[in-house]
Amino acid sequence: MIGPMDEPAWVDQLPRAAVQDFPALTDDALDLHDVRIVDASASCSDVLDNPELVNVALQRCDIAGVVANNGRMHRVLVTGSRLRGVTWGAGMVQDVVVDTTTGGDVSLRFSTLRRVVFRDCVLPELDFAEVTFDDVRLERCVLTGARFHRAKVKQLRIEGCDLTGCSGAEALAGASVHPDDLLNLGPSLAAALGIALDV
Repeated sequence: MIGPMDEPAWVDQLPRAAVQDFPALTDDALDLHDVRIVDASASCSDVLDNPELVNVALQRCDIAGVVANNGRMHRVLVTGSRLRGVTWGAGMVQDVVVDTTTGGDVSLRFSTLRRVVFRDCVLPELDFAEVTFDDVRLERCVLTGARFHRAKVKQLRIEGCDLTGCSGAEALAGASVHPDDLLNLGPSLAAALGIALDV
């Protein structure tokens, strides 16, 4: 399992040269392999089918309005970036680190997350509906209003996160949660169990 402060070994194997812009996203396709993209922005009005990101580092990027279905993301690092209106639906997300990234209206609905870390991110209402968590860590993130409906937990660790107002908390059965996180998660768990809070 990925350690709480360790970078996975594959990060050192990512390309060092910086590519200053994204390729055009106008042909309904996205294939990025062995690139490092820095200080760039991307948006797309079309739905991207079967995209692939392999051995990719995105640093200080601004990505907006990108909707991708049935994609493959393998050995990807996203750091210091902003995501707005981004959907990676029904895809595979494997060996991925998302670090110090902010945004809103982000969805991973129906995807499988394997060996994935979200660290020091602010991503309110992140949509994890029907996601499979397989060796995933959520560390020191603000995920208020996150959606977990019908998610499947194989291995999930939550530590130092704000999950206030999340929904579908009953799907977190089997997750490992730091005791300090239960205060924020408690009302959502109570609602999932039909327990009324009398204040």
